[in-house]
Amino acid sequence: MFTTKKSETTTPSTDTTPKSTPRAVVDNSTDNTSQNSTAKTVISEGCLIKGEILGTSDIIIFGQVDGIISTKDNILTIEKSGNVKANIIAKIVNITGNVTGNINANEKIIIHDKGNVTGDMSAPKIILKDGSYFTGNVSMNNTEAKVDANKASKTQMNKLG
Repeated sequence: MFTTKKSETTTPSTDTTPKSTPRAVVDNSTDNTSQNSTAKTVISEGCLIKGEILGTSDIIIFGQVDGIISTKDNILTIEKSGNVKANIIAKIVNITGNVTGNINANEKIIIHDKGNVTGDMSAPKIILKDGSYFTGNVSMNNTEAKVDANKASKTQMNKLG
């Protein structure tokens, strides 16, 4: 009525063919990141960079940078955890963290709530939000207005002469 099952003995396989492994997928798309306006360089929290950073994309700093940062046609953002001891050149500079050094922006500098800057700032527009800290000198230069004024005076001279 009841039967006991015989134990089956298994012998190890002597097959030497390697098991299939997943292949790496290579994306050969024609996307060019240098033309991608959403390309960003991120310096993560806990990362320390000493030296010169030159970039052609937006830069977001969560970590620490000591030296020089230049991304003159792009946006530089220093987040709350970011600590920068550098001279900065950028199109727009957003600061929520700490910056010690001189800042030159082609468009504007914004120091947000809890943002702290020690150094000189130069830009056509400088915005200090409530709760921001700043120690240094400010130079608000309007380069576009100067260029337009020069063109206007040359045009006026041509009409007179």
